[in-house]
Amino acid sequence: MPLPPRWRKVWRDLWLHRSRTVLVVVSIAVGVFAVGVVAGTRQILARELEASFASINPASATLQTLAPFGSDLVRSVAAMPAVAEAEGRRTVYVRLETAPGVWTNVQLIAIPDFRAITLDRVLPVTGAWPPPERGVLIERSAIGLVQHAVGDDVVIKTPSGRRKTMRLAGLAFDAYALPYTLDGVAFGYITYDTLAWLGEPRDYNELHLTVAENRHDRDHITDVVEQVRDKVERDGRAIFFMTIPEPGKHPLDSTIQGMLLLLGVMGALALGLSGFLVTNTVAALLAQETWQIGVMKAIGAQRQQIAGMYAGMVAAYGALALVVAVPTGILGTRAFTQLMAGYLNLTVSDARVPPAVLALQVGIALVVPLVAAAVPIVAGTRISVREAIAAYGLGTGRFGTHRLDRWVERVRGLSRPTLLSLRNTFRRKARLTLTLATLTMAGAMFIATFSVNASLTRTLDGMLELWQWDIAAQFSQSYRVERLRNAALSVPGVVAAEGWSYTTARHTSATGGGGSSLLSFSVPLIVFAPPAESRLIKPPLIRGRWLVPQDEQAIVVTTGVLDDQAGLDVGGRLALRIGGRDTTWTVVGVTQGIGPMPFVYANYPYFSALVREAGRAQWLAVVTDRHDPEALGGIAEQLEAELEQAGLRVGLIAEIHQERAEVAAIFEGILALLLVMVGLLAVVGGLGLAGTMSLNVIERTREIGVMRAIGASDLALLRIFVTEGMLIGFLSWALALVVSVPLSIAITRALGGALLGSALKTVFSPVGAAAWLGIVLVVAALASVLPARSATRVSVRSVLAYE
Repeated sequence: MPLPPRWRKVWRDLWLHRSRTVLVVVSIAVGVFAVGVVAGTRQILARELEASFASINPASATLQTLAPFGSDLVRSVAAMPAVAEAEGRRTVYVRLETAPGVWTNVQLIAIPDFRAITLDRVLPVTGAWPPPERGVLIERSAIGLVQHAVGDDVVIKTPSGRRKTMRLAGLAFDAYALPYTLDGVAFGYITYDTLAWLGEPRDYNELHLTVAENRHDRDHITDVVEQVRDKVERDGRAIFFMTIPEPGKHPLDSTIQGMLLLLGVMGALALGLSGFLVTNTVAALLAQETWQIGVMKAIGAQRQQIAGMYAGMVAAYGALALVVAVPTGILGTRAFTQLMAGYLNLTVSDARVPPAVLALQVGIALVVPLVAAAVPIVAGTRISVREAIAAYGLGTGRFGTHRLDRWVERVRGLSRPTLLSLRNTFRRKARLTLTLATLTMAGAMFIATFSVNASLTRTLDGMLELWQWDIAAQFSQSYRVERLRNAALSVPGVVAAEGWSYTTARHTSATGGGGSSLLSFSVPLIVFAPPAESRLIKPPLIRGRWLVPQDEQAIVVTTGVLDDQAGLDVGGRLALRIGGRDTTWTVVGVTQGIGPMPFVYANYPYFSALVREAGRAQWLAVVTDRHDPEALGGIAEQLEAELEQAGLRVGLIAEIHQERAEVAAIFEGILALLLVMVGLLAVVGGLGLAGTMSLNVIERTREIGVMRAIGASDLALLRIFVTEGMLIGFLSWALALVVSVPLSIAITRALGGALLGSALKTVFSPVGAAAWLGIVLVVAALASVLPARSATRVSVRSVLAYE
């Protein structure tokens, strides 16, 4: 059965105007692709994250003790009615040589029986399982750092300073371990025979447990953990570290959701910009076919039939976009999912895109273009037969009646072609508004992305101003401060050294301004106690004051503490259990933290006496005379050797540039993804401008013919349209500058909250603004040249006869 005439016209329009068809289809496909990739990645990661995390049987809580304990205590805890399972492990920090003279921190976890792990399961990836004696399994996310292959021998330094050669026996996957790029510490897994060979006792310092009932009720878990804590402390073991994770959720769940939410917003923006382009394109089509609409009406076509015909054309655009967007979206989703999974150390066993996502893409591709085209279709088909047949290209728009037009008319000192470009720019204000909206959002996101990068740099600089040291050492036990200082100052290049108290504390209660009792922390607080007059710490205070030598029960807290304690502020009181003793402190200041981990700063003399460590320290801060990474690495190696030679058990060594790199690594992946999304927005914006310029050329076809008839050259005509396009690009750039400011603030707050636990310091990026100006002008010139060249190739006779 042959197609009715109007549908044959739709088909012929799609085929004969292939460049226009491709323009619209690609634009819609970009938006559908972006939404599909983000939605698909979100669905897959949520599904796989839950399944992967559940497969390891995550513990309800983990307790780490200062003094070791034996199997009797583990069995005693496991026998408690409220506890379902309990396991003991031992953690020891060592240093691993990744290259000659280059060492990194590794947390070795000794597991009694690798074949009978019930809680926080570690899974084999490749190599031997279980690891052999004198062998180690490295968590897979750190294999790039280790710079050794499975089967190689690696050299480690034990806490006692002895060097041992171990076999890298394989790789393991620990879903609970943070990736090295986010945590700065690699994880390794060994047997208890290997632990004894390293010279460590065959006992435990970590207790993992699950509750018997209500495993997803955090309040119930907290009550059970309190009972276990009391039992452990009655057994004479002080709790050093206690963690109660969000039940049933991966530790990185909130980070992943924050990242995907941001990318989802950008995907929606790309889709919205595609809608603007559809609106412009349909308006261009109707303007071009105004005379044809009049003819169709004159021979009996109803308005609804004509509107349905153009709606069918828009639906065809959406269907063609689906052919492009769905397969590329599936490939993009899989690639994006694997990228995110690798960045966050997740295992994706099933990367199939859920049917709901495909249905979403179909709905968006068919519905959004029709909604976007509704206004121009209704307006374009409302024209009467007389108006349609009498139309000659400029439509009903008139320049000079608006206040803006009169302002443009007063511009002097420009050439006539430039003035013509200026006036033509503002002839169609509704169309100009849509085009500017498209380019402005693309430009604002581009500039905002650069601003996020600049904000990250400024925030990291501000955070790391807190630490005025170059190298820090953490010890397995406390030592006399003078002994630590003397050993450090004997190293060439070390110019200052200070000993600080360092421990963890458990929150018991707090009162803010109203004195209300608050919930307990899910993670322990890290307590640093430097001398109040120390020059090796420079806290960026937000409010309140820093410590003074006379302070006793006074503390300064980071924003991470306030995030977990709504209502606590300067003047509030915080009850902490430190080393088995209950203490109460007054908050005198609030400072910016490094990440979401809660930190507390106390005065060294009082705090060291409180924990019965007067004159002793477990943390050494060192200042060197050189600050470049290469020099610091050499001094750190000499410092570690000198400390070990002095009989000091070094646990961890940190260099300030490494701390910066670890925090910056959190953002590298998300910034790269943002740039990809911004690229998609820029493509849609460029297509939108090309569509606008095509429409402007179509409407002024007869004008072009008249100008050519009176002697205008092709180059002069090209200059008029290119100037017009670049003016639109410049206006969009100016608007993008304004919009990028609140957008940058919103993104930096969202990213900082999701990844660091606090907002970034928003910094506007002039580099991003300048780069976008160059890009948008180039895009505007190219988008203007192509439609203008097509118009100049038509003969004067054909142009003047244009209908």
